[in-house]
Amino acid sequence: MKPSRVSVLATVLALSATVFVTGCGSDDDEQWKDETITVGSLFSTTGDGVPFGPQQVKGAQLAVDEINSDDGINGAELILTQRDDASDPATSAKEMGTLIDQEQVIAVLGPTFSNSAAEADPVANQKKTPVLAVSNTGPGIVGDCDYPCDFIFRDSLGEATAIPANIDNLISRESPKTAAIIHPADDPFGETSAQTARTAFRQGGIQNAAILPPEELFGSIRQVPKSAPDVVMITASSGETGADYISTLRELGYKGQILGGNAFNSPLVARSAGQDGEGVQSAAAWYAGNASEENQEFIADYQGKYGEAPDQFAAQSYTGVKLLAEALEDSDLTFDDIAADRQTLKTQLEKVNEETPLGQFSFTPDHDVIQPIWIVAMDGKGGYTLVEKVNP
Repeated sequence: MKPSRVSVLATVLALSATVFVTGCGSDDDEQWKDETITVGSLFSTTGDGVPFGPQQVKGAQLAVDEINSDDGINGAELILTQRDDASDPATSAKEMGTLIDQEQVIAVLGPTFSNSAAEADPVANQKKTPVLAVSNTGPGIVGDCDYPCDFIFRDSLGEATAIPANIDNLISRESPKTAAIIHPADDPFGETSAQTARTAFRQGGIQNAAILPPEELFGSIRQVPKSAPDVVMITASSGETGADYISTLRELGYKGQILGGNAFNSPLVARSAGQDGEGVQSAAAWYAGNASEENQEFIADYQGKYGEAPDQFAAQSYTGVKLLAEALEDSDLTFDDIAADRQTLKTQLEKVNEETPLGQFSFTPDHDVIQPIWIVAMDGKGGYTLVEKVNP
């Protein structure tokens, strides 16, 4: 029996209605149209942070611009409010409070340095505002903190993970027998990183690994070249100081392997070290040669916007904004209760899992990173070559 014209028409209308309702998903993408979402950034664009902070601002702003050009966060415009903490911990804590209380930001990226984070992050946590650390690699940033740090996250590979990975790679390839670790005398971050390195060397079988004052090591090599260790690890928060140590070692005729911490991942340091830096190895959160679509698009977009190549610090801040955006899209924001919106964002941030310029990224239960580790070596020309990719 053939269906009547009436029944056919009814079926067509029903299908059309279904298609229409299904197509209305685009309205959800615009549900926050005419709203704004403000994210703060606390990057050091003056002081010792100059090799890192300006690139962090550029990376974050690039991500914001890309998000807004793609209809924002469910239609809402994303705004980045940047404050310079002048590389000073006390200023960092003050500016953190300003961003939260006066600017009413929903979250904060930064600060640039771990010692500044030690002062600023407790301010944010007390005010229950999410912080995403995009360059803080020292201990106590997340997880085992000196204060309740449940609102603090980071997408910066911690030295407690990076330094052992770097040392393990070297030991597995070259089997050194002796090692020395040096850091500036007035560098607490360098000191804690040196202790991490000594533990890693000893666990790798180099029991005589010692932390020495730089002048003592330099003097020993100068007087008795044959006493030089097989490998020297430099742990300094200042990339400029690290580059100076590299040059001093090479000027003394040292031909052994040199390893460095996170500060060595800035092209400014690689360029400063120049030919002396060839082969100097570090563990990085990002590698420009990563061929993933996300990374190569980021590099191309950054170069197109700023006329220069990005570095790790730009990649981490860019990724930080993208992680916040993913969490915000899934948050049930009120736009009139900032405390509730911050709490909602924190909950959603804990769930993010996406491919980024850093690699596939998610957070551990205590808000630390799950991502690849890129073991890289300076090429002597201001760039880096890949030694090994260590998957999580």
